[in-house]
Amino acid sequence: MNGHPSDKLVGGVLMGALLTAVFVVGLLYLGIPSEHHAGMVARLGLPVALSSVLLFPMPLLHRTVLRERRSEFILDEDLNAMLLGRVIGVIGGLALGVTLATEML
Repeated sequence: MNGHPSDKLVGGVLMGALLTAVFVVGLLYLGIPSEHHAGMVARLGLPVALSSVLLFPMPLLHRTVLRERRSEFILDEDLNAMLLGRVIGVIGGLALGVTLATEML
């Protein structure tokens, strides 16, 4: 109720893109998983999975299971916008991370 749901959308996009891009560049730089034992899908799927594990549990829990325990100032529209923004951010962060990794490495 403090702001517009578009604020949550933009915040989710920025947070998702930044976190995913950092994971993609970091894991590709460190060689986790090794390129000898894993294909490109596994090497790009791991950073997406890690960022999804960090980004999505709390908004999903507040949307479903913890609905009664959440603050009355958090609306359903805010949670929907936050989730949508984080999904868009993960996709954009993957593209940004691959771009940065090819330029740096």
